[in-house]
Amino acid sequence: MAAFVEHASLEQAHAWLDGLSFAIATATVEPARAVGRALLMELRAGRALPPQDCATQDGFALCAAHTEGAGPYNPVPIAAIPVAAGDTMPPGTDAVLPVDLLEAGHVLEVAAPGEGVARAGSELAHGALLFPAGHVLRPTDVAVLTELGLDAVTIRFGLTVGGSVPAALDALRQALMARDQCQFDADGDIIVTTRAEPGDRWDIQGVALRPGGLLCRCGWRGRTPLLLLPRDWLGFALCWELLAARLIRGHAALGAQPAAPHRLTAKLVSSIGLADAILVRTEAPGVAAPLPGVETGGATALARADGYVLVPPTREGYAAGETVMVQRFWV
Repeated sequence: MAAFVEHASLEQAHAWLDGLSFAIATATVEPARAVGRALLMELRAGRALPPQDCATQDGFALCAAHTEGAGPYNPVPIAAIPVAAGDTMPPGTDAVLPVDLLEAGHVLEVAAPGEGVARAGSELAHGALLFPAGHVLRPTDVAVLTELGLDAVTIRFGLTVGGSVPAALDALRQALMARDQCQFDADGDIIVTTRAEPGDRWDIQGVALRPGGLLCRCGWRGRTPLLLLPRDWLGFALCWELLAARLIRGHAALGAQPAAPHRLTAKLVSSIGLADAILVRTEAPGVAAPLPGVETGGATALARADGYVLVPPTREGYAAGETVMVQRFWV
């Protein structure tokens, strides 16, 4: 890309980032260690769940046809087998009744075939798609992988990140890197830093983004892609969100942090010409309040905010009561 004399738009910066290419790093790990990572390939069920008919409740397994005519005033003697929820149904049985409906070997209620029973394959058929490629594994997904007997899955790894930042920003960077599933490496795939060095080459000198974007640069240190971010808390955090995280999370197939519609409690003011990232605090489900007067610095502002609204450079803001998309930081 030719060097920019004027500040690049956020879209131009995104196009530069999207044009970078890296080898995809993968690893095969236990499901519990894959939580938060994206699957390299789709996963299909290697067997049905449940593999056989099984009890869904504690009680007694029996043959439903043998309970015909049973009632509180007509207890019917029956052969029943104690079972616990999850047990495979014993041969010759097709229903499970609770303990309180049997008394001294007599059933006190008619059972229907299939009552208290999960049929083989009713939860998941053999060969059914579990998760598509790129699915980010959640803690709850580990349960079904374990039940299916999968002891390893192949996941995508994110980029490694090098570069120095001031000591005051290091804890924030570590937290952002942990969230975005990337690792620090002095010889990283990319360099994200707050300090330029002699010999750095720039394709983008400033991004039309506030706060912080006018100080951002995109270029190269040797053959390694380089992002130069501002040194203040707020500028660093938001430029990481809108530039570095886009590249890092996209490569790892994690997708962007979630955004959701919220109704504004007050007017949100912006300026024409720059994309404005305005911090907001969610005050109730689906309701957000702008945090006024925040443009620089901002450790306290970041702590108060739940996310931000990105106002395009063609708008002067949004009126109170309008619905906007709030990009969350940590969900």
